[in-house]
Amino acid sequence: KSDKELTFEIGSNSDLILENTITGNLKWTIENFANTQKGYLTFPTKFDMVDDILSLNHNGKVIVRVSVNPEEIINKVEFGTSRLKGRIEAINKLKQADYKVGILIAPVIFLDNWKDLYEELIKYLYENLSESVKKDVFFEVIFMTYSFVHRAINTEAFPTTQDLYDKEKMTGRGMGKYTYKPEYKKEGEQFFKEKLKKYFPSNEIK
Repeated sequence: KSDKELTFEIGSNSDLILENTITGNLKWTIENFANTQKGYLTFPTKFDMVDDILSLNHNGKVIVRVSVNPEEIINKVEFGTSRLKGRIEAINKLKQADYKVGILIAPVIFLDNWKDLYEELIKYLYENLSESVKKDVFFEVIFMTYSFVHRAINTEAFPTTQDLYDKEKMTGRGMGKYTYKPEYKKEGEQFFKEKLKKYFPSNEIK
């Protein structure tokens, strides 16, 4: 009944591309939503197994947002997810299948060499995305928010992994949550605006 087109986020609780390899739920959802008169569906993913949805009649109503990070961070933090190269190939395939696509640079983690890592990532995206993707892809940049619960779970599940809590750069925010201090977020925001403008001057940062 809305006067305007609404976009529904359906990927808040799990990675639907991964889940679809077991349930097939994503195929069912896309095919059924394609018949609606208004609105869009959107979801994020860190996986490249998109072949199962490429041939679907989605009617232009699905926005897939692929999350990327520098390979070093994927290796250290994003265990079990797809490699950067595979994710970029998935973006190109989705666009070729006429899906609307976005790129999440997330979560941004301020390691000591973060500027080098993320500029290299943005340059790598520019060099490997198809021209049709570069024409109208949009970006989202999300800085890491961490919590006491995440830290406890990660320490137990992955005892050899890097501790993401940085006492110098992070501050408390709400009950048991940590976020980067304002000066680091401001520096990060300026950096990403500058670098994305350099390589993707015509693309929106949402």
